[in-house]
Amino acid sequence: MKKLLTIVSSKDNKITTETFAVIRDYLKVVIKSKWLDNEKACEIYFDSDKNVLLDELVNYFNTHLYDWAYQNAEEKYKSVFISDMDSTIIKQECIDEIADLANVKEEVEDITRSAMQGEIAFAEALEKRVGLLQGIKLDLLNKIYDKIELNDGAEKLLINLNKQKIKTILVSGGFTFFTEKISEELNFQENYANSLEVIDGILTGKVIPPIIDSISKKKILKNTIDSLRIKSAEVVAIGDGANDLEIIRDAGLGVSYKGKSILKASANGQIEHTDLCSLLYFIGLPKDKIIT
Repeated sequence: MKKLLTIVSSKDNKITTETFAVIRDYLKVVIKSKWLDNEKACEIYFDSDKNVLLDELVNYFNTHLYDWAYQNAEEKYKSVFISDMDSTIIKQECIDEIADLANVKEEVEDITRSAMQGEIAFAEALEKRVGLLQGIKLDLLNKIYDKIELNDGAEKLLINLNKQKIKTILVSGGFTFFTEKISEELNFQENYANSLEVIDGILTGKVIPPIIDSISKKKILKNTIDSLRIKSAEVVAIGDGANDLEIIRDAGLGVSYKGKSILKASANGQIEHTDLCSLLYFIGLPKDKIIT
């Protein structure tokens, strides 16, 4: 089967003839290359029956600060983009920032870390963390939103995906208070997240069901595929933690963004050394077609 390996170099490195030679040697294949951005982003085509890259080649890419995506060549064009929010589109974990206001940040961060590593079930972790936020005024969440920073390339990524008529979906284990604002700011077409229970303007420490966890994200993806009558191969998904495992596994291209080990093991692409705009190269857009 014809495979496509897309590599993107960090600003501190370049793709060279040595890079191509290493890929040929590791994979033992004849390759054809196509530049998307000279010395920075390249598509490499070859025949293979393997669905995963060799660990040694991935290690080589990491050593040389390359990011990559590996997929069936005929499936590189996508019609749906589904993304996590916290630590993916934005730099922060919003629940940790709320916890800081409640003076329980360290305790909440520990639970978040365990959940993202897959050590405890996400729903259990969410309920424990939200329970610690009881008594926080809803208005204070605006202060947190004002401090939120987008990850590098997020704005440019969404501008270009929307230009390409790709359906954009933000799906988060966080809270609708933030996903709705981020969706409006970046023009995501849909957003899904958890709803905090609020009485008289105060957080009660409870989440209103249903909880958006890994399985819920999977259902949202399946419903999107069914409603649009497309194949899963047309979906590109991105996330960073265990709560994103199902969409990473089910998407045609599942990308780990500075992800936890448990997520990287299931992803067939990574962004570790560059920024979110590398995803535009992963779906086949050359530099001259990207709005800067």
